[in-house]
Amino acid sequence: MGTQIRISREDGSLPCEVCGFPTMHVARVVADDGTVLGRTLVCTTCQRSRHRPDAMAESDVPPAT
Repeated sequence: MGTQIRISREDGSLPCEVCGFPTMHVARVVADDGTVLGRTLVCTTCQRSRHRPDAMAESDVPPAT
């Protein structure tokens, strides 16, 4: 399954420096076995806007040869 990013909503949120919304959360980076590898900050608003289906479809297409 690979590593996962798990957002902790209990820790509250901060304003994002990029979008300005108060949606910056502390997230744990977790290995398959449940070991916490580290922590990072994740903006749920910015993440949502980057994962548009049309953008993903274009990036998944291999370059023409």
